[in-house]
Amino acid sequence: MPRKRASQKHARDYLAEFKALLSSPVDGASLAAFRICFGFVMAWHIGKFLISTGGIRPLDHYYVNPPWHFTYLGFEWVRPWAEPWLSIHFGVAVIAALLVAAGLFYRAAATVLFLGYGYIFLLDATNYNNHYYLMCLLAFLLICMPATARFSVDNLIRSRMAAKRGPASEATTGMIPFWPVFLLRFQLFVVYFFGGVAKLNADWLTGEPLYAIGDQLRLTADGLVGLPNSIQTIHFCLLLAWGGLFFDLAIGFLLLWKRTRWLAITLTFVFHLHNHFMFPIGVFPMMAFTATLIFFAPDWPLRLTKRLGAIVSRAKKPLESAAPTAHAFPMPRYAFTLICLFLTWQSVWPLRHHFISGDANWTEEAQDFSWRMMLRSKAAGYLTYRVSDPAVHVIDGRGRSQVDWQACSDDVPKAVYTSIDSNLFRWDHHPGLAVTYEPSLGTRVIYNSPDAGQASEQSLSSAREQLSKLWQSAFGQEPKIEQTISLAEAFQLTRNRVREADIATRFGQSSVEAMLGLVSELEQMLAQRDQSGKQSEVTQVALANRLHQLYQSPLFPDLQPIFGRLHPFVLQGAGFTGERFLVLSDPTSKAPLDRSSLLKLSGGEPYVVWVDFSRLRPVDWRGLPQSFVTFEDRKLHVMWNHFHELNPHQLEQFTVRPRLIQQYARHIADRWQETTGRRPEVRASSYIMLNYHFPRPLVDPQIDLAAVSYMPFKHNDWILPRSTERINVSSIQSPTSTRR
Repeated sequence: MPRKRASQKHARDYLAEFKALLSSPVDGASLAAFRICFGFVMAWHIGKFLISTGGIRPLDHYYVNPPWHFTYLGFEWVRPWAEPWLSIHFGVAVIAALLVAAGLFYRAAATVLFLGYGYIFLLDATNYNNHYYLMCLLAFLLICMPATARFSVDNLIRSRMAAKRGPASEATTGMIPFWPVFLLRFQLFVVYFFGGVAKLNADWLTGEPLYAIGDQLRLTADGLVGLPNSIQTIHFCLLLAWGGLFFDLAIGFLLLWKRTRWLAITLTFVFHLHNHFMFPIGVFPMMAFTATLIFFAPDWPLRLTKRLGAIVSRAKKPLESAAPTAHAFPMPRYAFTLICLFLTWQSVWPLRHHFISGDANWTEEAQDFSWRMMLRSKAAGYLTYRVSDPAVHVIDGRGRSQVDWQACSDDVPKAVYTSIDSNLFRWDHHPGLAVTYEPSLGTRVIYNSPDAGQASEQSLSSAREQLSKLWQSAFGQEPKIEQTISLAEAFQLTRNRVREADIATRFGQSSVEAMLGLVSELEQMLAQRDQSGKQSEVTQVALANRLHQLYQSPLFPDLQPIFGRLHPFVLQGAGFTGERFLVLSDPTSKAPLDRSSLLKLSGGEPYVVWVDFSRLRPVDWRGLPQSFVTFEDRKLHVMWNHFHELNPHQLEQFTVRPRLIQQYARHIADRWQETTGRRPEVRASSYIMLNYHFPRPLVDPQIDLAAVSYMPFKHNDWILPRSTERINVSSIQSPTSTRR
């Protein structure tokens, strides 16, 4: 018992000493400098959303245009304001940040900044970033801090009012208690230290998550100075991985120790300068570096200004710092308790993933709000949602899967979208009229002659007559029927069309020359692709990306009739065999046929659409219906097209995060129920690659994600374990990295 009482007494003594330390007076200059830098950085960060780049504001791209936003647990009610109120909200937040920097109406401005930016932070969970979370915390802490003791308009006003009353009061002496400085130092120390602790894993220590950036650095260094063959990409990866690990673990201690502080500041500057140029992390390097200046002595801004003043005036008087007050600032017990609770929370909360089974980099459980930064490269091979509604899926008398079209949602077209491999598809097995969906060309009606390889002009003429009668019976007008061409022929026709006089008159000679240059480049890429015995998928993707630039050109509407004649799927790598296909279209419209027209053409029966899903880009998926029926694995499925509602950033982020995959599944079920009155099951199939391990499913494809719940403090069994098999990273393209 005496020993226990002694330990309790020691604990009370330590707490008393700690409280005395927090209450001790220090100069408020460093806190004021922090306030100014933070205010300006926040104004810059928030204001960038209002500045148009490329014809669209980031505010519109991230928050206004997407019809669906992912939410945080417990904050599902947070939704974007309707315009123009959202723009006004961002403008008010910018003004609040500037007022914080100026120290004018400080307490109210800091509160508005925290609430305003906290609302922005909560608008979409796919925008989560540890840096934004840190900004929220710092904005909150500043509300409670006496950050206007120096370099503020509020303090200037107080000083003038005090001067009228007599001698300067304590409020205008520039002194503050030590606890604000301590809290800011602690928060930054936690960010760096736990960021280092999170890197103590096998993947990081091998350098594999940094393969893409390591390869880029090696190529840059080799181009500048030339490197021996013995230095490979993996050496740069290991250098970055171990260097980042030691930096994060050590920098907080180096900043706290006075003898190593200048070294630490220099390393911090180099570190954040490197990150600014290598990673798309916005204003964070500037904010992080200026924030670390809080580790200097509390009166460092005064010392700096005096030194600069002495240099300018050539004065040789010794420097003097502000004299502290004679007594400590009293700290109420509740304030000390709150500070201790905050310190405990920030020390324990980042470790919660250790109490949840599984790799947090894979499951994403307890990944957020834990300073687990820059840890992995994670890419989605694909993600598809299937809607299972018993009223829609029926089995006929022969045991075949059928669809009750009357029970489908109104936006489901009466068509079956059948997946094919465009390189292997045998057209000779599917003669007659066919419907295809292809990138940039959309839906097309194709006629494949039964004797395509040996079709004569007479047989083609007969086919044209039959097709014309069919079209006239459906639409009451003559169709436009053209023979298909190869991609090389399309380039040559494009060259001829662009050189016509009316194009130069309407678009200018510079646009003509730019298009001719693009066509020449595309012809070279096509020749390189065709010269290889086996078509390279990488070359095909590069060709498709350059073709996308042609489609974006203002000249493309004039070129649409040419590319509308392309042989089926040549844009996705299919070879042109010279077979005589015919393309049917409405001569009065440049747009593809709509669903009702295709249904008329099929005589009211469900029609088949051939699609190469494996080679569709996100922009191509948006041309498909919101939901549609597919035929895969000898079964009919209703697929939900999530590309309609999500922008590229949302797609990149949510496809690798199980909780967001599950959240969107519930959204699909809600949408289907609103339309049909029935609650369906929603299943997701996904293949994800983490740190160049073999791709594998992330969520269980047999689980109804619309019915399960997400448990934030335990492992969710519907999240599948990760793979431990590695692939040869030197033989593949670098995936899209998810850095947070």
